[in-house]
Amino acid sequence: MRVSGWVSVLVLGLVVAVPASAGKLYKWVDEKGNVHYSDKVPPEAAKLAREEKNQDGVTVKQVARAKTQEELAAEAAQRVKDEEARKLAEAQAQADRALMLSYTTEDDLIRARDQELGVIDANMTTAKLTIGSQEKNLSDLLAHAADFERNKKPVPQKVTDSITHVRAQIEAQQKTLKEREAAKEIVRKDYEAKLLRWRELSAKNAQGTAAAPAQ
Repeated sequence: MRVSGWVSVLVLGLVVAVPASAGKLYKWVDEKGNVHYSDKVPPEAAKLAREEKNQDGVTVKQVARAKTQEELAAEAAQRVKDEEARKLAEAQAQADRALMLSYTTEDDLIRARDQELGVIDANMTTAKLTIGSQEKNLSDLLAHAADFERNKKPVPQKVTDSITHVRAQIEAQQKTLKEREAAKEIVRKDYEAKLLRWRELSAKNAQGTAAAPAQ
């Protein structure tokens, strides 16, 4: 390892009296591993890590090397990830607080689930009754149209339009039934997850209470 500059004697362990007018002293290692000492940092060494020493040779400041563009980009990406993780953790904490405040017991959760499912079931019952009525109406319209056809008469446009309209209504109600059935499954899964989380949080709270020292 080569030592450059008039202060190389410092590396050899000799004591050199540096006048107060000498000001700051810098030490750095270049890309080849050579150690340099100087009272000025040359442009080619500005990005390298260095030490700042006082007139007694004592390090008073350390400057890290300049980071590469790749390192800066990686740090920026990590900051984004950390911020996303922080927001997710904060959202989870808020959801947990709301969960524990909303439901005191498991029975509270089950009752809330059953109430939501009950509302959906009621809507489905209404839709089924509507479909039944519409199918009866459609049957009557088709029979009416058949009468015209048997009598070799054209089916009135009004009857044809009514048949098309009622069929569309039946299809819409059938679609609603499928959507309600899917909604029931979502509600079940949602409350299943809530119940599991509620149990986890309750167990943690119980452990914390048991571990807390008596006042």
